[in-house]
Amino acid sequence: MTEDQSIDQIIGQAVQRLKEQQAEARKKDQELRVERDEVQKQKSELDTLEQRLREKEDAQRQKESAIEQRANELKRREASYQEKAQQIESRNAELAKLETAARAALGSAEAREKDAADRLSQLTSQESEISQKRQKLLDREEMLKKSEEETQRTLEQITARRDALIERERALAEEELSVRQDRERVAGDARKLLDRQKEILTRGAVAAAPVAAKPSHEEAEEGPALSEDEMMCPNCKTVISKDALMCYACGQKIREEEVEEAQEAEEAVSEEDEIPCPNCKTMVSKDALMCYACGVNIKEALAKAQSGDADKPVTEAKKPQIFVKKIVKKKAI
Repeated sequence: MTEDQSIDQIIGQAVQRLKEQQAEARKKDQELRVERDEVQKQKSELDTLEQRLREKEDAQRQKESAIEQRANELKRREASYQEKAQQIESRNAELAKLETAARAALGSAEAREKDAADRLSQLTSQESEISQKRQKLLDREEMLKKSEEETQRTLEQITARRDALIERERALAEEELSVRQDRERVAGDARKLLDRQKEILTRGAVAAAPVAAKPSHEEAEEGPALSEDEMMCPNCKTVISKDALMCYACGQKIREEEVEEAQEAEEAVSEEDEIPCPNCKTMVSKDALMCYACGVNIKEALAKAQSGDADKPVTEAKKPQIFVKKIVKKKAI
């Protein structure tokens, strides 16, 4: 009983640990999914920023090409208008203004390039952070795989113990069946012996009838002589033992109270040692963890039956048969 209780406790603790590990794994999986979604979102934002930077760089390049074209045009104009000094001076002033504007544009372009470089450095740092987070996610997945493997090994151990318990219950059931068969065999032998003794007594009575002297009227009224261990059946006047519980000839109960007490004691012993299975009603040992016939867990089934089926009538277990040995004595002539 103590070993079964310890096994139940170990199984309950293992199941509880499995449930806690499953809950923790689910929680970690949810956190990993949230982190993945955030990383994807940041990556999409970085892609949009990079696209915008590229578009700005293209626009700057176009502006630079336009400025170069204008500078070339100015050079051609200087070459063509060298003869006209006044016009060249005025145009030189204009060119100076254009150059200052171009320089200002170039300064702004350089500032934009610097800003773009800073943003690229930020992008590289963010990519390194993303790679670190990915590594952490891979480490967590490895830990989850290891915990799943440990859980699988624990489940296999529990299954092996359950199979061993089932085999043990089956062996006990086979032993109980063999004991019942032995009882039935002994009862059959007792019946055959009783029939043979009856036949022998009948033959002896028939053979002794012509030789025996006729009893007197007083002796007939008083009956045959009885020893200290014998008595007469109150129903059919057959001589039986004083210790007999019932008459072997007519079946009259001699000591009904003693028979009832013996039956109650036998039922109490059987009820203490065996209980009916809540599922298939097969009599199993009181300490059994599961039924050897249907394989149901007896404790869980009993708990469900007590909680859910409290209003339903309880099916009575089949009472074991009590064999009463008949004591054969000679019948009064």
